[in-house]
Amino acid sequence: MLLGLFNVTSILTNTSATAALQTLRTVNNQLDTAQQQVSSGLRIQTASDNVAYWSISTTMRSDNKANSAVNDAIGIGSAKIDVAVAAIDTTIDIVSDFRAKLVTATETSIDRSKVQSELDALKDQLVATATSASFSGVNWLNTKSDDNLAVLSSLPDYVVSGFIRSPDGTVQVDKTEIDTADVSVFNVGGGGSLQKDIRSLGGIGGFRNADPAGQNRNGYQQWEMTGPVTLAAGESISFDISIDGTAATNVSIDKATVDAALGTTDGIISDDDDYATVIRKALADAGLSSRVSTYGSSYSSSLLSIVSTEQSGNSGSSIQVTNVIRSPAATAGGFEDTPYQDAPGSYAQTSFAFTGPFQIYRDVDFTFDLNLPNTEEQEFVVTRDIVDAALGTADGMVNSSADLASILNLAKNRDGGTLSTSGVIVSSSGGSVVFTIDSSLYPDKGNRSWFSIDNVEDNVRGPNFDILDVDITDPANDLDNYINGLDMMLERVIKSGATLGAAENRIDIQAQFNATLMDNIEQGVGRLVDADMEEASAILSAKQTQQQLAVQSLQIANSAPETIMQLFN
Repeated sequence: MLLGLFNVTSILTNTSATAALQTLRTVNNQLDTAQQQVSSGLRIQTASDNVAYWSISTTMRSDNKANSAVNDAIGIGSAKIDVAVAAIDTTIDIVSDFRAKLVTATETSIDRSKVQSELDALKDQLVATATSASFSGVNWLNTKSDDNLAVLSSLPDYVVSGFIRSPDGTVQVDKTEIDTADVSVFNVGGGGSLQKDIRSLGGIGGFRNADPAGQNRNGYQQWEMTGPVTLAAGESISFDISIDGTAATNVSIDKATVDAALGTTDGIISDDDDYATVIRKALADAGLSSRVSTYGSSYSSSLLSIVSTEQSGNSGSSIQVTNVIRSPAATAGGFEDTPYQDAPGSYAQTSFAFTGPFQIYRDVDFTFDLNLPNTEEQEFVVTRDIVDAALGTADGMVNSSADLASILNLAKNRDGGTLSTSGVIVSSSGGSVVFTIDSSLYPDKGNRSWFSIDNVEDNVRGPNFDILDVDITDPANDLDNYINGLDMMLERVIKSGATLGAAENRIDIQAQFNATLMDNIEQGVGRLVDADMEEASAILSAKQTQQQLAVQSLQIANSAPETIMQLFN
């Protein structure tokens, strides 16, 4: 009886058929999945298959479409560069021929009018080459800026080189900039490589020919001698002397000092030269001979000088004589009076007058050399970037002495140091530019305080004429100037070619990278969503077999009610 509870046959519910049907449904679903993977080749087709993988793969496929568009854009950019490179190569050949014909024209027996005809033909070819160097309406060799290219910071164009997705999900198109101001051969406003160069800095506001040099002199005091001095036995002159700001030392002169210094026996000091000799002897007796020098006047018979030799070990440079006493009280020949001149040494300083505004154009700089005590000569450079940074402008204009002072303070040496941090501070006063040695770096005064600035030069080496204006038939035109100018033009065109060559190389590298990137993205997406076809095929076969078995099982389960019906027959 109990066993029967677990084996119930019902005419209402066929549990075996229900179980067989559920199994068949499951197998059918799995079979559908396997068939979809086999037919589509994808393991993940919709978001319901795997939300994360589907999202990543969909985004990356979209990015790959953008990369494909970038590839097309790179092709267009590459074509632009290729056209420009071909035109530059042709231009170099024509300019070389042009210069060669100018050299030929230096021969006195040559008919210059015939050579000029050839030059005119080459001019036409140069214009034709520059004009035709266009791709998709873009021409980098024949530019249309109304401004002279020299006054512009740049004349940028660009080619597309990449598509970038940042970690935060934002996207941007990467671009390779082409500064057409560096490439242009002819420009409407001038400044192309075959046009005259307006960038010369001239006198650089007065700086070029100033050669500023600051030189101070030793500190000294000077007295006017009022008459002979006679020291008898027991008489003396004493004084305190401070050298370079050090503590005062007492110095004494008596008859013995005078006679020993002058080789006499009468104790008489006749003039300023004798007085200088006597004081020199007294200073030596006091142990100060290395620190001071004494002189009679070379241009007057009455001036006595005591000068610091700047050997005291102190940074100062000065002489200070005080407490001059004669015993018994009498004249000291004017030495006891207030000095005729009191000139302590100070710090080196010099200046020059600003001569007028000037402009530093694109790619122009000027250099100068600085010499300071106990240091090697340093070369400094001022670039357009320094000018704009110092003045907060973008046009390279230097309008005043204050402007030039600000610029010079930021001049850079090869180690990146500035003029102001290297030991010379520049300021302006009125219409002058003032140079002062930095006492915090060079504290010694007097003769030890000095600096010099020289070799002020700019880097402008451009022609003073347009190639289209060359006319060798006019005797007023200098043929050597033309030849030198053509040589400069050729250098500029070659530089343009180098600029384009570098861009061409970068674009080629970027195109190869972009193609590889697209392949790698495709492979990465495949790893996420592609089906393993061997596995999918095996699963499909297995599921088809399971489906057949499930159908047979359902048929068997459905045959059970027939047995029950026989019970009622």
